[in-house]
Amino acid sequence: MIRITSFRQFLGYLVALAMCVSGVLVLTGQLLRVFIQTEQLRLVFGSVLILYGVFRFVSAYYAEKKAEETRSILEDDSWRGTGSKSD
Repeated sequence: MIRITSFRQFLGYLVALAMCVSGVLVLTGQLLRVFIQTEQLRLVFGSVLILYGVFRFVSAYYAEKKAEETRSILEDDSWRGTGSKSD
């Protein structure tokens, strides 16, 4: 489940979505029709945009997972009171 907890994460997901949608539009020929003259170039540009969108999504998702893991380690107080006591 994807939970958006910060503006940075929201922006990462938004950019990922925009890149994937742009890639699909380029692949279908709806976007940049005038500038991309050949079929192969359209396939390359569209594929790169989609792959970049997937990369952005995965990096935003795992960055938040890593931050959650770090937060849980820092907030863990179970180690207190388990050491040897010196009087």
